[in-house]
Amino acid sequence: MTDQPSGPIQRAHLGVSTLGHAISDGYVNFVPPLWHVVRSMFALTDASLGLVMMVFSLITNFGQPVFGYFIDRRGWRNVVGLGVLVGAVGTCFVGFMPGIVAFTAMLVFSGVGTALFHPQGGGAAAHASGARRALGMSIFGMGGAVGYAMGALASPLLHSLGLRLGMGPLQGFIFALPVGLVLAWVLHSYSRSHQAPRQAVAFHLRQHLLPYWRSLLPVLGVMVLRSMTVVAYASFYQVIIGDRGLSELYQGVTLFFFVFGGAIGGVLGAQASDLYGRRFVTVTSLLLSPPLLLLSLSADYWPAVVLLFLAGLTLRGAESVNIAQTQDMVPHGINMASSIGMGLAWGLAGIVTPIVGMVSDVTGNLPFAVALTSGLPVVAAAVAMLLPSWPPGHPKATTAARVEHP
Repeated sequence: MTDQPSGPIQRAHLGVSTLGHAISDGYVNFVPPLWHVVRSMFALTDASLGLVMMVFSLITNFGQPVFGYFIDRRGWRNVVGLGVLVGAVGTCFVGFMPGIVAFTAMLVFSGVGTALFHPQGGGAAAHASGARRALGMSIFGMGGAVGYAMGALASPLLHSLGLRLGMGPLQGFIFALPVGLVLAWVLHSYSRSHQAPRQAVAFHLRQHLLPYWRSLLPVLGVMVLRSMTVVAYASFYQVIIGDRGLSELYQGVTLFFFVFGGAIGGVLGAQASDLYGRRFVTVTSLLLSPPLLLLSLSADYWPAVVLLFLAGLTLRGAESVNIAQTQDMVPHGINMASSIGMGLAWGLAGIVTPIVGMVSDVTGNLPFAVALTSGLPVVAAAVAMLLPSWPPGHPKATTAARVEHP
C-alpha cells in the first residue's frame, strides 16, 4: 500500500499537463466533425465509414490502457511530448493520403499519439494535484475538453481555408502543424526536467490491478454508462442539426458548447465533492442531466445550445471525481488507473454508436434513437450508490468506517 497524496497543488506542473491535454485532444477532434467529408472523399458507404470510425476509436481509447501498462511496468519516461507530436503529425497529414487504406493508417498513427499521451499525462496531473486530486484532475480534464471543443471549431475553418486556397479536402489541417510541433517540443523539454517520481515497485497486473477489480467495477460502470450518453449526443446531434439544414460551423458550435459545459461541470463537481462527498456529487449530477438532454432534441437551435451546455455541465460534473477514484483504487499503477477512466471507459462506450444507428434505421427517427440514451445516466446513478463518498485517508472516510464497522 502507498501513502495517499498530500501537499498543495503544484500549479506549474499541473498547468503543463493540462496544456498537453488540450493540444492532444484538440488534434484528435479535427476529423470527427467532418466525417461526411471523408465519406465523400472516398465514396464510402455508411458501413465502410462506420468501420473507419470504429478503428480510430479503438486505437485512441483502448490503446491508452495498453500504453498505461507499459509506462507503469517498464518505467517509460517523458512520452507526453512524443504523444502530442505523433497526434499532430498524423492529423495534419490525413488529407494528403491517396486512398482510404492510407487515410485510415494515418488516422491510426494519430490515435497512437493520443493513446500514448493520456496515461502519463493523467498520471503527471495526479502527482501534481497533491491532496486535492479530484480538483487537479478536473482542471486536467477541463484542458482536454476545451481542446476537444476548439478542435471542433478549428477543423471546419481550416478545411474551408484549404479549399479556398485550391487545396484538397482536409488538406487545410496542415496549417495547424507548426503549433503542434512547437508545443510538443515545449512539453518534451519541460517534462524532461520535471519528471514525476518513479514507482518504488515495478507494476504487475496480477499484483497491483487484478486484486482491485471488484472495487473498480462500479466506478467503471458509472463512467461507461455516462460516456455512452456523451458519445451518442456528441456524435449524432451534429447529424440531427445538419439534417435541419444548418452549416458545419453551426454543428461545430453545438459540439463546442456541449463539451465546454462538461469542462466547467468537472471543475464545479470536484469542488463540490470536497464539501459533500464524491458519491453525492456523482449521483446528483447524473440525475440532473436527462431532462436537459431530452429537451435539447426538440428545442430551436440557440435554446438547444444552452440546454446542451447545461446538460454537459451536469452529466460530466463528476467525471474527474470518478477518475480520481480509480487512481485511489490502484495506487501502484497511477498511469494505468488514469487510462482506465480516460481510455477504457470511452472505448467501451463506443459500442453505443452502432446501436443508435441501427435503432435509427429501424424507426426512421434519429432523435428518438439518441433520446433513448438519456436514460443511461439514471442507471449510472443507481450504480454510483455503491461508490465510496470520501477518498482513503480522509477524516470523514475514517469516521464513516468506524460507524459502519464499530
